[in-house]
Amino acid sequence: MTHRILNNPDYKKWFASKFTAADFHNELKWYYTEPQPGQENYTDPDAMLEFADQHGIVVRGHTVLWDDVKYQQKWVKNLSPQQLLQAANRRVDSVVKRYKGRLIGWDVMNENLHHNFFEKRLGKNASAYFYNRVYNIDPNTTLYMNEFNTTEHVNDEWAPPDRYMRKLKAIQAYPGNTGMKMGIGLECHYGAEPIDLHYIRSSLTKLSEAGLPIWLTELDVKMDPAVENKSQLQVIYLEEILRESFSHAWVKAMIIWTGASIDGCDVMCMTNERLENTAVGDLIDRLMEEWKTGKIEVVSDSKGMSKVCVFNGEYEVSVVDPVTNASSRVRLKVDRVSIPDEKVSLQVIG
Repeated sequence: MTHRILNNPDYKKWFASKFTAADFHNELKWYYTEPQPGQENYTDPDAMLEFADQHGIVVRGHTVLWDDVKYQQKWVKNLSPQQLLQAANRRVDSVVKRYKGRLIGWDVMNENLHHNFFEKRLGKNASAYFYNRVYNIDPNTTLYMNEFNTTEHVNDEWAPPDRYMRKLKAIQAYPGNTGMKMGIGLECHYGAEPIDLHYIRSSLTKLSEAGLPIWLTELDVKMDPAVENKSQLQVIYLEEILRESFSHAWVKAMIIWTGASIDGCDVMCMTNERLENTAVGDLIDRLMEEWKTGKIEVVSDSKGMSKVCVFNGEYEVSVVDPVTNASSRVRLKVDRVSIPDEKVSLQVIG
């Protein structure tokens, strides 16, 4: 979601009709909210979050800080280490306190495997320190490591699953971070080559050993313009990635980059300028419909038992005794945490 949604009623209607989770593009980043020192402006993210709240769309906080030097404001680059620490602390305090309790997660230090702007100037524990600071302000919100090429490219030495896990554990082990809720963020920018599903599967399996929620946060498939049938291949590759990722129990959400072409997507769009579906949009609509359990009615056997298989998610279950007409209704969440033994039993007393 970008700020372009704010003055476009059609875009708002389209977005709200489809999605239950979102990232903001640039609008929460430090260079967007404080381009000049001391001149903060949260007008756009405030309005975007209000829109999301009105439509039941959960939002990830992307991002508190970014470890890539090229995305630092000029005034930030010119700070001494002591000044940088003070400025970064003010930034953390400002954005996290403003949205405390309203976001489903924070990307605290974006791409801190490939980049090290803050570590170079503040020491090797800079990332862990800022996670701690965010944790102390907003302790009930999940804090993510967000990184690229962890599932995309086997030859990227900077962010393979093993290295990701080591960094994750180092942040968790930092003094004061015990009990901190963490999550795994995977940007998933796939290239023009055929998708290596075996590597995706093995990477997700390795990362799931942490027992933490996994979010695919910026998913797209970039095609080589010279490739024949590139549009058809893009849809084929995307479907393979989405199905493979959805099949993993620890993958909790998938964010597509980007939805509407009004947002200037140059890699993969779900719509054209008139908010009409592209082939990518058709695919995503079809999969979202396929992955809904829908309404199920069953009759118990002679022992009063019945069995249904459902996707992870939130459900309302109604049980009715046809003899006494006694009934019971309950809401429940189906996932490995809420229902570790994979079974739910409901009993109605007539």
